[in-house]
Amino acid sequence: MTTLADTRAITTITTHYIDGAFVESHGREIMDIIRPTDGKVIARVTLADEEDTRRAIGAARRAFAPFGRTTKEERASTLRRLHQAVTSRIDDLTAAMVEEYGGVVQFARPIVETGVNAFLAAEKGLQELPMTESWGKTTVTLEPVGVAGLITAWNTNALFICLKLASAVATGCTVVLKPSELSSRQTQVMIECVNAAKLPKGVVQRRDRPWRRGGRGTRA
Repeated sequence: MTTLADTRAITTITTHYIDGAFVESHGREIMDIIRPTDGKVIARVTLADEEDTRRAIGAARRAFAPFGRTTKEERASTLRRLHQAVTSRIDDLTAAMVEEYGGVVQFARPIVETGVNAFLAAEKGLQELPMTESWGKTTVTLEPVGVAGLITAWNTNALFICLKLASAVATGCTVVLKPSELSSRQTQVMIECVNAAKLPKGVVQRRDRPWRRGGRGTRA
């Protein structure tokens, strides 16, 4: 398919989100995001390389030590802030989904709203889940496992980010997010929401990189 550039509408994304900040990519490979309805380029994203990945994992590991010890109340507060931040960008997320997938608002908006509500659902589940249970002389304590690598599919990218991020935060895990590079505009809005929610540094990292195994779109 022939692609055309529409310079008036192109979004340029050259940063990843690491350790609580938007940082310039060490990687230099650039990928075009194509609007399927007319074949025009609507965004260009700079993809991560191994160095960006190491930085993201390192930041998540450092942040896990304090975040993994947070209380239910602290995590619940974080989930509420995420819900508020993403709620304020529902229109932007819907528009990005329509542009990237060639869908319609009537289909995209309910999907986005489902993702937004995941943060409140995770908060409710967190409050109801007992962290310690005992049977006779046996006591089981639920603890966070560490850094979670969150991979999202290209379709309904924003929804999957919300679902996975809500679960990770509720359980006290820090995150390295590997979103679909084909949905980079959605991801950019989501990460702006994460930044606005003022999470502790290193709790969430975003690095765009395609998965390829013998062809475009399948390598780590």
